[in-house]
Amino acid sequence: MSEITIQEAKEIIAQEIENLARRNKEPEWMTRIRYKGLEAFEKAPHNDPVISKDELLRFIAKPEIEGLPEHIESLDDLPPEMKALLDRLGISEVEQKYIAGLAVQTDTGIIYNQFLQEWAKKGLIVLPMEEAVKKYPDVVKRHFLQMFSVNESKMAAYHTAVWNGGIFLYVKEGLKVPFPLHLFFLIQESALAQAPHIIIIAERNTEFHLIEGCTAPVLVRHSLHLDMTEAYIHDRAKVQLTVLQNWPEYVHTRPMTRARIGKNARFINTTVGLGTGRSNIANPKYWVEENGYVELNGIILGQKDWYVDLGGEMYLQGREAAGINASKAVIMDESTVITRGKIVAEAPRTKGHISCDALLMSDKAVMETYPGLVSRVDDAELSHEAAIGKIREEELFYLMSRGLSEEKATQLIVKGFLEPMLKDIPMEFLVEIRKIIELAVSGGM
Repeated sequence: MSEITIQEAKEIIAQEIENLARRNKEPEWMTRIRYKGLEAFEKAPHNDPVISKDELLRFIAKPEIEGLPEHIESLDDLPPEMKALLDRLGISEVEQKYIAGLAVQTDTGIIYNQFLQEWAKKGLIVLPMEEAVKKYPDVVKRHFLQMFSVNESKMAAYHTAVWNGGIFLYVKEGLKVPFPLHLFFLIQESALAQAPHIIIIAERNTEFHLIEGCTAPVLVRHSLHLDMTEAYIHDRAKVQLTVLQNWPEYVHTRPMTRARIGKNARFINTTVGLGTGRSNIANPKYWVEENGYVELNGIILGQKDWYVDLGGEMYLQGREAAGINASKAVIMDESTVITRGKIVAEAPRTKGHISCDALLMSDKAVMETYPGLVSRVDDAELSHEAAIGKIREEELFYLMSRGLSEEKATQLIVKGFLEPMLKDIPMEFLVEIRKIIELAVSGGM
């Protein structure tokens, strides 16, 4: 394919803006925001270490992946290798249909929608972002793109212009949701979107656990996935966000996440990256007020020649604010995993800790870790630790002496290494996560 110019890319983006505005029947103020993204796209900096500016322009010109079926109407239409993987994971046929993005009407789905309608009366609002823009325009206006700037990067500008899909989640003050919210089952076809936008608003004294994504979204149609999440965690709210990723190897993912954590609030964000795609680069940012707490947990499974570069910046702005940035990586084949953590103490009696543990499964695998601790006060407590190693021969020998094969012993050690970070994930997801780990370690992915 011949190279395209910035001007040609802008013309393509402008056409997509018009298509989205017409399809979604969106209000004019949202379309104006899209055009601000288009205006910023040309001059915004581009510093992606994997995708060059020319490659980004090619993604814009032709975002579809060749070789995937145009119309997926049944599981029989899936490429054979994808269907075989779902079968090996032991995923039920109904769930396979959801994972493939098929619009399947089931009794369970209908009950789930009625269930959410009942909770909406109590103050739990869960809507596709396109609907929220029309139904709650004032709330969306106050929060949409408030933690990002369209000028900060070409990726942010492009997302702003062409965002599609995503979820608006609002929890009314004082509401405590006793069950995990599984957004994957709500977004269905939007799970295939290239640039979903997610807004989370937790009012004061709320509690909930949100699970975003699924363990095997195998039919993402775009080769570049640019999701953006903005979370507003107000005073004394307690929020857990669990993101489960298993992208196909042809997808480049650039998740953008930012959150504000209020006074005495808690925000725990756990990302399980079992399939990071061709490359995955992310640098979430958190601003924490007085006595607030943020915990960023990352589980990374590096395979093949994938490139993973995950950061995390925490700004402890209020007195006695605290933050933890912890990651565990299993790195195989010729993959590269880089972890970067930065904690900035800006207020008295703040505490922060960065930890990185990596298990190298191959002599060609690469692991790098870069902790950053910055204190602007004299009584902050900041620390970091990192450990990179291989499976010890004596561990393997002991397990094999107890009757396990080398493969089973290796799987057990890897699962034991990762298990501490999986403690808050519901059992139905844990079963699939463990199967994916087993398959990856045995080379069955």
